Amino acid sequence: MVDFKHSVVYQIWPRSFKDSNNDGIGDIQGIISKLDYLKNLGITCIWLSPIYASPNDDYGYDISDYYAINPEYGTMDDFDELLLECKNRNIDILMDLVANHTSTEHKWFKDALNNPSSPYRDFYYFKEGVNHREPNNWLSFFGGSSWTKESDNSYYLTSFAPTQADLNWENEKVREEIYNVMKFYLNKGIRGFRMDVINCIDKKPGLPDKNPNKKGYQFPDDYILNGPKVHTYLKEMNEKVMSKYDDVITLAEGCMVTLQDAMNYTNPDNKEIDMCFHFDLSTLGYGSLGKYDFRKFYRFNASDIKSITRKWQNAMMEHHGYIANFLSNHDNMRHIERYGDIKLYYLESAKAFALYNFMLYGTPFIYQGEEIGMTNLKLDYHEWKDYEAINSVQAMHDMLHVPLPIAKKIGQYVTRDNARTPVQWSSEDYAGFSTTTPWIKLNPNYTVINAEDCIKDPQSIYNFYKKLIELRKNNEALCTGTFKELNKDHKSILCFKRSLGEDEY
Repeated sequence: MVDFKHSVVYQIWPRSFKDSNNDGIGDIQGIISKLDYLKNLGITCIWLSPIYASPNDDYGYDISDYYAINPEYGTMDDFDELLLECKNRNIDILMDLVANHTSTEHKWFKDALNNPSSPYRDFYYFKEGVNHREPNNWLSFFGGSSWTKESDNSYYLTSFAPTQADLNWENEKVREEIYNVMKFYLNKGIRGFRMDVINCIDKKPGLPDKNPNKKGYQFPDDYILNGPKVHTYLKEMNEKVMSKYDDVITLAEGCMVTLQDAMNYTNPDNKEIDMCFHFDLSTLGYGSLGKYDFRKFYRFNASDIKSITRKWQNAMMEHHGYIANFLSNHDNMRHIERYGDIKLYYLESAKAFALYNFMLYGTPFIYQGEEIGMTNLKLDYHEWKDYEAINSVQAMHDMLHVPLPIAKKIGQYVTRDNARTPVQWSSEDYAGFSTTTPWIKLNPNYTVINAEDCIKDPQSIYNFYKKLIELRKNNEALCTGTFKELNKDHKSILCFKRSLGEDEY
């Protein structure tokens, strides 16, 4: 029996993990070639970021066909082989379920766009403009309007990129289609899903303006996040899909999730999902403009980290919720620099935060390369691949009149590309990732930071992670025990106790 509370999950962002056919792009066969590495590390589960067919405007989070594999990554036969090889090593797979939106290249959307009487029109949000402007003043997550123009006065909702059209979950047929996708992959043998921005699937009825008395676009926050029907839909998903399979694991990416909603989503009595990410640590130091806020730029201290830890650990434990703990992922800069000091305390920073992540109440997640201490790479503007960063920099310049050089400097610091550089496997050419130039610039420090060297060094970050995983596997108190903070008022030391019966850490 699989128990998510005893799992250790490793996130693979396929494009940058391992290239097997030497085209500079990571692929499924590359993942297969590194499964023994992951098994040796001790992980029990892989979270596989999207490998579906996609035009790659948002690198897989814009799906054009849920039932096809992106040819850059391989074929469905390759995926079936990956499932088999993982099963042989007792490693489970969580797939990314991207169900808030599809690519505008998806056949549903194409039919909706080309045929005014198409039944797929109601799969999305099409709406007439108001006074020769967008239907409302919503600001997208990636900057600019949340609406993309279809014709002279008709628009469709795109809460992220203009090529990511929001699905209308009010439509029962939309939900049925998503449930069919889930069943297709569960029948293949995957363990479950990490659900991308799943708390965005309930939009405020009527799609009204947000803060209509303010000028300019307004971020719609509670108009599109954690609406009451998210719980309704998740309960239905559980009833129609999850409950039909044994030992399924479900994880929500709770975009800007509130503590109360996270507890409700994950309380087993509610029969919605197993665990939820939160982003209070990721957004630490953000201002009203989010990570691009140049007025309040990443100011925080140890007390802030303690406060966030206390808030989530205590509440989720006491109210029977459950959390997925992470420090880095494909959407955020690597935490070793975000919270640590790589100039003076490189090893100490990596090991301290690894210890923190693995000792908390909840399931620990590792982002590829984290276990060998990979660092961010500050890419020049012309080297960026990240649509969010490119568009947000332009929006800062156009809407807020931030000088373009300053906007680019801010974007350079926060672009998601920082953490998407290829995994550094060795000190060989191209870091052992490929035998040709990778799709995105390689961090030149691969000659001193790489998996091959880390494995050989008993004091390395890799071997510290390996020991932590083994420690957690062999001590139930670290998996299901209680959390109690000690020395709460200390300004800089985070100290806590995990207990189960007579076992204490």
